[in-house]
Amino acid sequence: MRSCFKFRRKNLNLYFGIFLFLSSFSICWAHHTQLSPQAQENMRDFIYSLSAKYSFDRSYLERIFAKVRSQRKALNLIRPSKTDNSQTVTWDHYRKLFINRDNIARGKRFMSTHSVSLKEAYENYGVPPEVIAAIIGVETKYGKNQGKFPVFDTLATLAFERSDREDFFREELEAFILLCLEQGLSINKIKGSYAGALGIPQFMPSSWRTFAVDFDQSGKTNLLTSPKDAIGSVANYLNKHGWDKNIPTHSVAKPEPGSNAKQFFTYELQAEYKYNDLQKGGFKDPLNKIPAYLDVSLVDLKLRNNKIIYWLATENFFAITKYNRSYKYAAAVLELSEALKSKSAP
Repeated sequence: MRSCFKFRRKNLNLYFGIFLFLSSFSICWAHHTQLSPQAQENMRDFIYSLSAKYSFDRSYLERIFAKVRSQRKALNLIRPSKTDNSQTVTWDHYRKLFINRDNIARGKRFMSTHSVSLKEAYENYGVPPEVIAAIIGVETKYGKNQGKFPVFDTLATLAFERSDREDFFREELEAFILLCLEQGLSINKIKGSYAGALGIPQFMPSSWRTFAVDFDQSGKTNLLTSPKDAIGSVANYLNKHGWDKNIPTHSVAKPEPGSNAKQFFTYELQAEYKYNDLQKGGFKDPLNKIPAYLDVSLVDLKLRNNKIIYWLATENFFAITKYNRSYKYAAAVLELSEALKSKSAP
């Protein structure tokens, strides 16, 4: 998922010794593939910067980073090959990955088990239970698949090798180190996605530090094993990114012959046009879900038969794209949420 980096110095030095002690056990005997010489030089610069910024003992940081294992698979997944077709996966294919009998059944069980927490999250943040559950279902199958990549090694690889997003991943690596200090986590034991996202809702480290909430009131924000914290944190994330409980998320648009879709697309992931203007431009809502005054943008979902489905997307739709910058992702979350809300059997 996408992140928002934020620095905090609270109690960092207080936890630093414990952090190093816990970390040392899991790195001393690790078999690893060394980073490239250029990456190691980049890592040394990072260590120097981090030690200066937070008054950390530089030799201790060098000890932590000494056994970083290069995660080439993560690097290859982040840096697509010329034959990569991820951008051409059609909506009907993508949809089947998440809107299926198994995922719907798991989601309904998840909602039943955590109904009290989901209701509380809705009351606090205005995000419907089925939307919260659907995001967790799409991200990790309700906590089942949290990823198998070592987060520290993965972020270090992406931060110091050429990944085209080195600055972003250096910020996330810094956030991950601070997160481990704050939460008392063992830096080398946490697994996550190939991009460094972690936990039940797959937050990036900076998003964890910024948007995670202690919803179970345990004294810590635990996104690794606390479904209640995950539920509250997803709801808080969407709320902070503009979710409005008083408006719909989307509706299917029916284009009139000769209408020009491109004039109503958005490149800023936000609702930019009045629905009344789209009506005049030939894109109407046959379900009458969208009020004329509401801001929307047109979203195109391409099918295998070269046909296109158009959605009228509101700010709630685009709040979900702040979690993952993909129309297909947001559409999958919303269609899964509708299936989870349905009373019919999956």
